[in-house]
Amino acid sequence: MSRFANKVALITGGGTGIGRAVTKALVAEEAKVVVTGRREEPHNQLAAEHPEAVRYVTTDVTEKGAPANAVRFVIEQFDRLDVLVNNAGLGTLAPLVELDDEALEQTLAVNLRGVLITTREAIPHLAKSGGAVVNISSTLAQASMPGAAAYSGAKAAVERITSALAVELGPQGIRLNSVAPGITETDMSSGAPQEMLDGMIAQTPLGRIGQPEDIARAVAFLASDDASWITGQVLQSSGGLML
Repeated sequence: MSRFANKVALITGGGTGIGRAVTKALVAEEAKVVVTGRREEPHNQLAAEHPEAVRYVTTDVTEKGAPANAVRFVIEQFDRLDVLVNNAGLGTLAPLVELDDEALEQTLAVNLRGVLITTREAIPHLAKSGGAVVNISSTLAQASMPGAAAYSGAKAAVERITSALAVELGPQGIRLNSVAPGITETDMSSGAPQEMLDGMIAQTPLGRIGQPEDIARAVAFLASDDASWITGQVLQSSGGLML
């Protein structure tokens, strides 16, 4: 059955990696999707592949007014919003002494402020539809490793925001949950040292690197009515890495 027939989703960072996989997963179940991101080419490709289902806005969640414009575009195109996936992220991994103010501010702006503002702008429309928000966190929200202070801190905040807003917005019929990927094969992970990747795979009971589609299936579940009695939770999609 198509869990997203007659439903509309907004996916930030939806043109590549995990966001692209989530877009395809929801479209496969008959959703209409608006994706946002900074690069136009992958958006064009998605829209060309799914001309009836996908629209896009080339923008940056850190730009003033961009989240509001994205939500407005969704309503103009499809007249409703049922699902918000806060996927846009910046994987800043470096020792703190090597991060200047600009790098720190950008890390927090993309991974944290973008989630808060986009969610805020979506609330009135999600309240009308009894919608769902899925935030993309990370296993690094709960694990510690050198060079991850800024990124881990931002993702830990995303998980706390998820539970706080689940309490705040539950009376309006809005559910919020997070998916925490482990090491996943995306552009973000492609620059990581191979020895680090090998080490994380060795610590993963299922013995492989995750694929964007693995994460997309978890997101689709939490966004769907199959999870209608689940809110404020973090779902690890990591092959058991945190075990």
